[in-house]
Amino acid sequence: MTMVERLLWLADELSRRSREIKSAAVERRAVSTAYYAVFHAITALCASELLGSGAASKKTPEFERVYRALDHKSLKLAFSAAPLNNNQIFKAIGNRVVELQSERIRSDYLPSGRLYRKSECDRLVQSARSIVAELKNLSSQDRRTLAVYLIFKNRTQ
Repeated sequence: MTMVERLLWLADELSRRSREIKSAAVERRAVSTAYYAVFHAITALCASELLGSGAASKKTPEFERVYRALDHKSLKLAFSAAPLNNNQIFKAIGNRVVELQSERIRSDYLPSGRLYRKSECDRLVQSARSIVAELKNLSSQDRRTLAVYLIFKNRTQ
């Protein structure tokens, strides 16, 4: 099981358990964990596309450097700019990634209290699972395009 799969499993489990223990903290953690599953899926996609996906390449300093090159702010900015926001597939993925990112920030930083109904928590976790599946199903060209535009800054002339 990959880290992304484990994070998705954990988000599902937290969302399910939040019903049993009626805890806003557990719901918040489910949403935050769901976002991080997506973030790690995207960073892994970027590193694999730019450096190769072999097991040996994942243990190199270069792989780690590319994997860690993406940050949360640049992720949001890239999805809101051309060419990613002009492509329907990337736009749909990007809108949901940005929504999850915003909810992750709310979950992690707002003062305590209930933020989500159970159905909303479940929807956000399912959205993360759906995004990860869509990333896996991208064509090789779309994967490469996504990696390049997420990792490298867009320079104006």
